[in-house]
Amino acid sequence: MSDASAPLRIALIGDRGIPARYSGFSTLVEELAVGLVRDHGMDVTVYCRNQYYDSRPPHYKGVNCRYLPAPGGKSFESIVHSNMAILDACARRFDLAFVVDPGNGPFILPLKAMRVPVVIHTDGLGWQRRKWSPLQQRYYQWSEKASARLADWLVTDSRAMQRYYAQEYDAPSTYIPYSGKVGDEPDAAALERFGVTPGDYYLVVARMEPENNVDLIIREYRAAGVTRPLIVVGSVPYESDYARAIALEDDGQVRCVGGVFESTALNALYRHCALYLHGHEVGGTNPSLLRAMHWGAPCLPINVVFHREVVGDDNPYFDKAPGHLAALLRALDGDVDRRAALGRAAQARAAAVFRWDAVVDGYATLFRHVVAQRRTGRQAAPEKVGETYRPELFV
Repeated sequence: MSDASAPLRIALIGDRGIPARYSGFSTLVEELAVGLVRDHGMDVTVYCRNQYYDSRPPHYKGVNCRYLPAPGGKSFESIVHSNMAILDACARRFDLAFVVDPGNGPFILPLKAMRVPVVIHTDGLGWQRRKWSPLQQRYYQWSEKASARLADWLVTDSRAMQRYYAQEYDAPSTYIPYSGKVGDEPDAAALERFGVTPGDYYLVVARMEPENNVDLIIREYRAAGVTRPLIVVGSVPYESDYARAIALEDDGQVRCVGGVFESTALNALYRHCALYLHGHEVGGTNPSLLRAMHWGAPCLPINVVFHREVVGDDNPYFDKAPGHLAALLRALDGDVDRRAALGRAAQARAAAVFRWDAVVDGYATLFRHVVAQRRTGRQAAPEKVGETYRPELFV
């Protein structure tokens, strides 16, 4: 480890890399890495997967970028790359490693052997994802337990996941969510490429995976008989029968536009939609939902505890019963005042509770605590660590 007076050297392992290209984890890694360097003077290295970056600069906004191969396709690239990154990190004398995704947790033993403290982000209930085979689901459930046992500390991004780890594994954790402020200011002119005007379309933004229920949303949208088009944004970076089936739904009324990676265009879609429909059900605080809230979109999420925690109990929610979402769409379609009120409430809640400054400060406090604990050999009370993220207006 480095001298106590030197900047903390932090490794971020387990995602595709920065700048963010794909997932909520990628956005977290980018915002966290840049914020730790800019606001807290830390020396941060992010491990990136080669195939996602044609240009591979050694630094990004003050963050060190280290590129390694990631063979193995959808099922194994994360595990293979994370193992390579862990072995590489062992030789670089980091003060702490932050590993995202508990699927990588069973492989942190080399870091433990080198006495590098490891903090693991638990994500959501990954073993419930329908894209995985039964064997893969069992592995992910086992990896949760391994992560809870091996990590020096855990981070959970929702209070519900914090309770889950405490109840299932007797493992305390620190709650630190995400923020919805991502990318540049919306450019309303970008809506022209999708053939829509402000306030006159519905929106879905999701990876094309079964647990995000895009098929259900499209089916209920058609049953509702509303005339505003439904814009479906999203893709997956691998072959997928589910993604192909969604693409076949494109008929002009349902418009499957694939991934939208320009932040000015995507943020404009969020800001100007009549309603944002959110079907993610597997867990945790979802970055797409937070982003919609940040830009003032009226949000209609699926009814799971994670979304109620984020948006609040006064917001409407849909369930998977046939006709339920369709009925809500018909009711909200003609109620412009209700939709506007939902958008204002969501935006106010996002601004008060889910802020990157609080997120980065929370991680910085936690990382310093874990490193100091390792250096001194003293154990601080877990409940004190669990108070790291404390926006005053959180309810």
